[in-house]
Amino acid sequence: MKCHSGLLLAIALAPAFGLAADRAIAVPPTVKSSWSFETPGSGASLRPRLAVGFWQRSSGAARGVGANHVSVFEHQLPEAAPQRVRSASFQFSGSPWQCSGAEPVVIDVYAYAADGKADVGDTRAGTRVAQMSADCSDRNAFSRPIDVSAIVRQQSVASGIRYVGFNIRKANNRQGPGLFSLAAGKLTVVLADQAVAPAPLAAPKAAPMPGVATATRAVPPVPGVATATR
Repeated sequence: MKCHSGLLLAIALAPAFGLAADRAIAVPPTVKSSWSFETPGSGASLRPRLAVGFWQRSSGAARGVGANHVSVFEHQLPEAAPQRVRSASFQFSGSPWQCSGAEPVVIDVYAYAADGKADVGDTRAGTRVAQMSADCSDRNAFSRPIDVSAIVRQQSVASGIRYVGFNIRKANNRQGPGLFSLAAGKLTVVLADQAVAPAPLAAPKAAPMPGVATATRAVPPVPGVATATR
């Protein structure tokens, strides 16, 4: 009986010991900024409230006159070799602020190598990693986790400070107000205690041109002349 009890206990604890090798780290943003771009026009300004989408100006302004809002988050990555990054996800959420109409509000999420400083250029940086939509009655909009493992591995280093950034932009040409306020994004990085992913590929070496000697080719000695030793 004792033997069976010990075996059952070992089986029950096995998954827990297996999971102990991974460590999930929740990384809050070190930079949170929201930018407003006047439309029509080209002016940009920092706003105190995180938001995404189109804000329609009131007081008798024509339809389409207002501002597009873009929000930016930058996160300092935990120190770890890229091969130890098992996975990484980015998640945020939104709720309607100024929104009307039946057409969904579509947004794009872009990821980029960041520097930990707020700059208007961050609103245009990166590669798209997700597209999401919500309607004006959605109180928990855009809350689906986004897989960002690839860029986190690219930016990770075993020792040193590295950042990854995300910007959230309006994606469709929706008519009318479609502005959502945002809750600060969270980056979750899952690290293993050993390498679980392949090392980043090294840059390929250029092939030598035919008929041109390369720097590593040995030069034959000249008869009767002693070669210098290094």
